[in-house]
Amino acid sequence: MRFVSPVVRHGRYRAALVGAIVLIVAGVLVLMLVRGSAAAPQYRTASATLGTVRQTLSLTGNLTPVAQSNLNFQVSGTVTAVDVTVGQAVTAGQVLATVDPTTLQATLTQAQAQLTAALAKQAADQTSSSSSNAAQQVATAQTSLANDITAYADTVAVYNQTIKADQHTIAANQANVNTDNQTMAQAQQRYNNDGCSSSSSSTKCQTDQQNLSAAQQQQSKDQQSLAAADAALPTDQVRGQQTNDQAAARVAADRTAVSNAQAASGTANSSASLAAAAAVDTASVTQAQQAATTAQTAVSNATLTAPNGGQVAQVNTAVGSTVSGSGVSASSGSGAAASSSVSTSSAAQFIILSPGSFQVTSTVSDSVVGEVAISQNAVVTAAGTTNGLAASVTSVGEIATVSSGVATFPVTVQIGGTHPALRDGMSATVTVVINQVVGVLTVPTSAVHTNGTATTVQVLKNGVPSTVVVSVGAADQSRTQITSGLAEGDIVVIATVTSTVPSAASGSGTPRRTGTGGLGGGGAGGFAVPGG
Repeated sequence: MRFVSPVVRHGRYRAALVGAIVLIVAGVLVLMLVRGSAAAPQYRTASATLGTVRQTLSLTGNLTPVAQSNLNFQVSGTVTAVDVTVGQAVTAGQVLATVDPTTLQATLTQAQAQLTAALAKQAADQTSSSSSNAAQQVATAQTSLANDITAYADTVAVYNQTIKADQHTIAANQANVNTDNQTMAQAQQRYNNDGCSSSSSSTKCQTDQQNLSAAQQQQSKDQQSLAAADAALPTDQVRGQQTNDQAAARVAADRTAVSNAQAASGTANSSASLAAAAAVDTASVTQAQQAATTAQTAVSNATLTAPNGGQVAQVNTAVGSTVSGSGVSASSGSGAAASSSVSTSSAAQFIILSPGSFQVTSTVSDSVVGEVAISQNAVVTAAGTTNGLAASVTSVGEIATVSSGVATFPVTVQIGGTHPALRDGMSATVTVVINQVVGVLTVPTSAVHTNGTATTVQVLKNGVPSTVVVSVGAADQSRTQITSGLAEGDIVVIATVTSTVPSAASGSGTPRRTGTGGLGGGGAGGFAVPGG
């Protein structure tokens, strides 16, 4: 029997123990590797929740003013007043300028007198049925003529008296101003001779100062009276001349009535002649009415007014200039001016803009034009800005423009409110909301899958995904509306996250799981691990 020393036996035992430990560790590592490779997948998830889905359409275009009125006088004449300046804000109906109405008023007076005479002749002819009636008409017309001649003489006399009175008032006021100038000069001389100044406190200087101030106040008062008298004279001249013209027109009308009555008295009052006279009278009245209406319109158009509120962009006329009326009334933009005429911007006497009010016109293809409708909300972002401006669709074209076989339709979007910082012609992008649903069941769009005609999502229950067929409604880049197949709170799968076990060379410690699957768009979700 071989003898083995205790030391040797102890060494062999230690070697066997180390070998056993190595085998155990290797087994554990192999088991961990096998279990790690067979680990269950993880999922990126989100809940089906109530939300809003907004479908939009992007357009581009350039800003244009919503309203620009190019205004001209409709009548010819000399400009007597320009009441606005460039940059001034005006309201609808505000007076912009005026031309001299004297000639226009005289034409109106004459037209009204001719209308009166035509009506008088018509009435006379309708009542004339005998020679005695005709003679009575002659007498009546002659009486009216005599009365109106006297009235005309009185009118001229009153006019002359008024003008003389105005001239006398002007002369008296001028004399007062001259006297005031002398008085003020004397008071100033005394003030200077006494060595007075603003800081003087002597009794003499205080008296001198009071006398000088009183003289200045009296001079200012008399100058105002002189200015008022100077202004009253031309006004009284225009008004008086108009009154004289009206009185003269009545005399002329009376003379015509007398001639007509005398002619009627010498004509046989047969039925045929009366019918012919009635026809002539009707035609004369109609013509005279048209002439009077035209003359009245011309007098009204001597004053040019703003068709709408806005800002004066250009004034291309001045007091004393002569204008030639076009006789056509219109404007560009969103309204017609009652006293404006069509013109290009370069030729218009006045240009009115609605400040800060802009629109954008773009085009859409025939494939989407059916989705665009008036009053849809939109957002306009002008070039060089970052803030979108609220807007709405104001028109959708009915007639297409076809180019290379592609049909497009114009769409106009108007920006709400006023924005003075914007400029005509600036480029802009437009986002039109063509459909929006609020408070509907939604899931992230990336969770929805379409295969042929079937639309599905994966629902995660107890850690296990299952495919569910759903019906969808509106959809945008982030959310999709679910109309059937899901309930609020259901967990849907957005993506699968795979896992790997690090190799031994990557270091010791607990292995970390790394996601390698796509995460899809929209919706916050969490990781779900089957079995906990």
